[in-house]
Amino acid sequence: MTEGKLALVTGANGFVGSHVTEALLARGYRVRCMVRRSSDLSYIQGLPVEWAYADLRQGEALRQACQSVDLVCHCAALTRALDEETFYQVNTRGVLALAQAAVDADPGPERFLFVSSQAALGPSRGPDDVLDESSPPQPITWYGQSKWAAEQALQDLSERLPLTIVRPAAVFGPRDRDFFAYFSLVKWGLSLKLGRQGRRISLIYVHDLVDLIVSALEKEAAWGQTYLGTAYTCSYTQFSASIAQALNKQPLVITVPTMLLTPIAFWSRIQGKLTGRPALLNDQRVLDMRQRYWLCSGEKARRELGFVPKYDLGAAVQETVDWYQENHWL
Repeated sequence: MTEGKLALVTGANGFVGSHVTEALLARGYRVRCMVRRSSDLSYIQGLPVEWAYADLRQGEALRQACQSVDLVCHCAALTRALDEETFYQVNTRGVLALAQAAVDADPGPERFLFVSSQAALGPSRGPDDVLDESSPPQPITWYGQSKWAAEQALQDLSERLPLTIVRPAAVFGPRDRDFFAYFSLVKWGLSLKLGRQGRRISLIYVHDLVDLIVSALEKEAAWGQTYLGTAYTCSYTQFSASIAQALNKQPLVITVPTMLLTPIAFWSRIQGKLTGRPALLNDQRVLDMRQRYWLCSGEKARRELGFVPKYDLGAAVQETVDWYQENHWL
């Protein structure tokens, strides 16, 4: 029974969090959106929600945000930062502070769902190395390491915290800015191929991810469990081809030597120091891109939660293109 239950969604104004907020409202939940006072609320403005203004580094505000909630869905995360310490400050210690606030609440929530990342698990070693929840985490970036550290810290609270962890693969869809660069390039008639060797990645469409998150919030089987969220595995070339079909383009395929990643990473560090903000294509992102395989299995979520993606790759890409065009991104 979901009617009337109160769900706290952190990062509710963001890419994934805004979609989660809409989905919970559609299912009859009351939603309390935890955002910062400086947040852009354009995706959730006008929705019938409560507001909690808090930063993950503000203990008292976190305690107030967690009061009387039935569920916590922690979507907020820092995906880019200039230094390692900032990642840990927000993605690890901030998560632990929120969890402690939830534990201290009276009554506490019946479920605390942490949206982690495949980055916490790390890349695959080869084309046949499809990682699952039993694979030992070996994160390679500051972001992935901070997410894995958060998972470990939350597990230490598991006797008092009704914890579920979801590790999404790379997520794309309406409102996403990271994959938007691929769509934008194809619109301008270009498809970039990094190196001559094949590269494969696991992906999930945001609406499928939201279905998995809601299922993990609601089902008893998810208590104490970790789930990878993935829908398809494809090469970057196949992904670009799907975008090209949706845009009715025939892009020129250009092979970019991997050696060019080194000066890009170097320049991104200089740019970050000059502007005080990490570049989209920063050295940590370049480290991700150097890996040929990011592959994971969604079998556990299918087996235990009955999760089956509703969208095939072509339909998901087409919906994303349509949204970008309707909102004048493309």
